[in-house]
Amino acid sequence: MLQELTDWLSRTDLSALLSDTTHLETWLIIPLSQTIHILSVAVVMISIGVLNLRLLGVGNSKQTFGRLTTQLTPWIWSALVILFVTGVLQTLAEPSRELLNSTFQLKMALLVIAVAITISYRVTTTKNPNYWDVTADRRRMARFLASTSLVLWLCILSAGRLIAYFGAFES
Repeated sequence: MLQELTDWLSRTDLSALLSDTTHLETWLIIPLSQTIHILSVAVVMISIGVLNLRLLGVGNSKQTFGRLTTQLTPWIWSALVILFVTGVLQTLAEPSRELLNSTFQLKMALLVIAVAITISYRVTTTKNPNYWDVTADRRRMARFLASTSLVLWLCILSAGRLIAYFGAFES
């Protein structure tokens, strides 16, 4: 099924346009998309890093985690939207290189889990800004989630880089 999807995507006019580097008007699309993608990764990683390190007790303790979450989540969601758009462009340019790649698939699975943790931060602190600071059990859970989130985001970052070095599944 995934093979059929990649075959179909490869035959679309949009895929042909994005993968065509022979015309002046199209040769910069993918390099520009990759540059924007990398800058957006930096925004996400810095914001996620600050949030998770704060939950681990590192950093400015004068600002509550709830307030920090309120300040950083717009940056995270905006960057994730940009990452989605630039990622789709890159995938359309080389569908089989991305969609059939086990490293890409792992990256997407880890991303779903990491984003779910980030959503849980926002949901809980919207209801109660001090949610993660109230009890010892919640502080332990916060440290567990923060550690897990940091590891997941570092794995996502690594997998994103490794996609260039690992090929598609053989059909």
